Amino acid sequence: MGSVGQAARAVGMGRRSAYRLRDRPGAESFAQAWDRAIAMGRMRQFDYAMDRALNGITTVRVLRGGAIDVTGGPDMDIVHSALREDAAPLKATKDSL
Repeated sequence: MGSVGQAARAVGMGRRSAYRLRDRPGAESFAQAWDRAIAMGRMRQFDYAMDRALNGITTVRVLRGGAIDVTGGPDMDIVHSALREDAAPLKATKDSL
């Protein structure tokens, strides 16, 4: 997932400047676009977590003596992370979409 700093640098702006612009009177369209981008990122993150929960991941381990162990199953760390995000794909950050 990206970050405010990365996005700001991509357009030649600093992180603090982006936050100030977001809150500036007259920049409502920028704030709306910001909120949409956050919501889209959260939806993407949630979709990724659900894919890993439903389809699982494959883990390959090389054991002592050179034996190889291949197991599959859900990536519970990422599933728990997605569930902790307070229904992230449904939540906007500033204004409703």
